[in-house]
Amino acid sequence: MTFHQIDRRTLLRGAGALMAGGLLAACSSGGSSSPQLSTSAGPSVAPRKGGRLRAAFAGSAAETTSVLQATGSAVDYVRARLIWDTLGEIDGSATVWRLAESVEPNTDATRWTVRVRDGATFSDGRKLTAEDVLFSLRTLAGNPTTQAGQLSGLDPVASSVRDPRTLDLALKAPDGFFDLALAQSVFVFPAGTTDFEHALGSGPFVLKSWTRGASSLLTARTDYWGASLGGGPYLDEIELASVADAGARLNGVKAGQFDYAGGVSLTAARAEAKNPDLRIVTAPQELWSDLALTMNLGAQPFTKPEALQAVRYAIDREAMVRTVTLGYGEVADDALGRHQSWYDTTLPRRAHDPEKAKKLLADAGLGDVRLSVRTSDYEYGSLESATAFVQQAQAAGIAVTVDKIPAADYYTDIKTLLSTPLQTNLYHAMPLPLQLSFFYGSKASYPFTGPASPTLDGLIAAMHTTVGNDAKRAKAVHDVQHHLYDLGGDAVFARIPPVAATKPSVQGVQARGFFDYPCLRDAFLGS
Repeated sequence: MTFHQIDRRTLLRGAGALMAGGLLAACSSGGSSSPQLSTSAGPSVAPRKGGRLRAAFAGSAAETTSVLQATGSAVDYVRARLIWDTLGEIDGSATVWRLAESVEPNTDATRWTVRVRDGATFSDGRKLTAEDVLFSLRTLAGNPTTQAGQLSGLDPVASSVRDPRTLDLALKAPDGFFDLALAQSVFVFPAGTTDFEHALGSGPFVLKSWTRGASSLLTARTDYWGASLGGGPYLDEIELASVADAGARLNGVKAGQFDYAGGVSLTAARAEAKNPDLRIVTAPQELWSDLALTMNLGAQPFTKPEALQAVRYAIDREAMVRTVTLGYGEVADDALGRHQSWYDTTLPRRAHDPEKAKKLLADAGLGDVRLSVRTSDYEYGSLESATAFVQQAQAAGIAVTVDKIPAADYYTDIKTLLSTPLQTNLYHAMPLPLQLSFFYGSKASYPFTGPASPTLDGLIAAMHTTVGNDAKRAKAVHDVQHHLYDLGGDAVFARIPPVAATKPSVQGVQARGFFDYPCLRDAFLGS
């Protein structure tokens, strides 16, 4: 199994939906008195051309303009989506093809035909062809990129170009969900590119200047091919600022330094909910993040299923929503991806039952359980939930201590991540069929819950080989979910909304599959 040494924020890419859409309300099950944070249903005025948008996002010490490492930080990711077009995007529950005009499988999903859109051009005017797409796929799959995990099923040698607008993609094994993988930030750059830090793109903007850890300035293309599909670019320029501290990003918007700030904390969102000079925006629920206590099935005491179930019953999920998510989140039912179209809504609610947890442990001969939960404050919710669990576990007779790791160190040791008995996890939303195989099973890119059983591997394989109507494919996804609900190592207890802050004049910012790294292609400044 191959693991790529890439940043956690890269691994668990954030997600969202229309920044101007949705409603962040206090969860009814949480019973919080937190105020509702609402947004408008869409742009309130017609798009206006011109102007410069100033937006702040989290950066990192490893910031780069390389297309191969474009997802390493939020600010890099947002910039990349402006420079390089992708084959497709996820918009709500639908896949919207961009550079690809169509993507179709053969009867057993072992080969996929991609038809490249006619008329797409790079920023130097050259026409984008199927050869460029295949070169990009091979390069992304063959290097330590985020996309490599999603493209691991591609057979790059057996894949070929049929004609300038058509390529035949061969897979190592059948995969009925490979179209979703092709819509996961597959950036396209010219065939033969060797300088990946200056790779040409076909996106709506070009990079004019960049300073690592500070800012970058992008200017709009006047010849952008995608304008014919409707939409931007409407802005003349976009200035992206790298600001590590979430509070500083928000304060920058309040002070007029920025127009938009990504990655705002829930505490700040609650404090600014009634500020007339700001809009607090979030994604719809299917694109919220999942909070989990992750148990490694290969480590004691979690080699015993009773220990897994005991931890699940020991968690007070309602209390987690009230305290950790400040009432803005919702209870989760030990499964990722709630509210997605693939999610199995028949999964029952897991009750808070500390007495049942005690009995399970006693029956398994684990009457005196002492656990250490590894966590950090890398992202809001992880440390808070670990601390809350210490108190909740006491009622179940479980002694828990918190092992707080510095945020900068928490995700750098892959070996530790994949062997720790108990740790916190915050899973950013992904299309559920991809997410399940990305984190679970013997072929998973990041199997945080440890070794997989032959049964789970068989269910995941069956999920990918299922081709046909959506009902059959959904049933295969549900089978995996039920197995993980009963025997998996993740206790997914709450869902937490990602939040951003913006000036009221900012319109048209869209998530297009990634809330924390939004698409600014159609953004504009209203009056």
